Amino acid sequence: MPSTPETTDRANVEYWNELCGTNLANHLGIKDASERSLKKFDDWFFSFYPYLFIHIPFDELKGKDVLEVGLGYGTVAQRLAENGARYTGLDIASGPVEMARHRLSQAGLPGEAQQGSILTAPFSDDSFDAIVTIGCLHHTGDLAKAIDECHRILRPGGKIILMLYYAYSYRRWMQARKETLRYLLREQLGYSGVVQPRSELEKWDYDHNTDGQAAPHTDFVSIRSLKKMCKNFSSFEYRVENINIEPPFQRWKSRRDLLKTLYPRMIGLDIYATAAK
Repeated sequence: MPSTPETTDRANVEYWNELCGTNLANHLGIKDASERSLKKFDDWFFSFYPYLFIHIPFDELKGKDVLEVGLGYGTVAQRLAENGARYTGLDIASGPVEMARHRLSQAGLPGEAQQGSILTAPFSDDSFDAIVTIGCLHHTGDLAKAIDECHRILRPGGKIILMLYYAYSYRRWMQARKETLRYLLREQLGYSGVVQPRSELEKWDYDHNTDGQAAPHTDFVSIRSLKKMCKNFSSFEYRVENINIEPPFQRWKSRRDLLKTLYPRMIGLDIYATAAK
């Protein structure tokens, strides 16, 4: 049977209660949530995704009301609070909320985090100056509604900074060529929306927990469709990022060098977009 918003929410609550990044923490030998351990995690994270500093203007968000949607291991949460943002976190699962609260308390930083769904955001209209959501909205089951809710709770002039999985990445062409081509043709005929993976493997390569389970729901989106979903915003900018040593780039010895090529800009894994209300 097709999933409903309620069943997707319930599945996401259970699945994402294990922090996104737990596999990485285990790989790094991190066994606790001490300041030292979390710094080790964060150092690796920002080194692996150096372009985050291009897309999230941490310093510019000082003194502004900032909502983060999808908290993961709390790396971005702590950096936003450290840089002086008036921080609020929102996640559908309790585990990431508890981690964000722990980080803020342990570091002596102001801010709060709460459990809830961005599809029915528990905030009034015009509440925030900025929303940061990295790798979250494509798991909600209704990307367009999630974006509309973000627009509602942003103040005029406020910005959303989001990362979503790119429907025309090299990995999609390698793993799901027919579906990707079909999506391309549908878009040419006027379709605007997401494409969903047909196999667990397609989802697994993006997200899987320590039990080896893929995320309950994953959407991929094109720049064209994402721009249409952001039609209520006054501006829209984007850049494609991220690439790994995997087919068809398995012969490269260094991901760092691969990131310097044009490939990530053309067929990278993720879309980073900024839209202003």
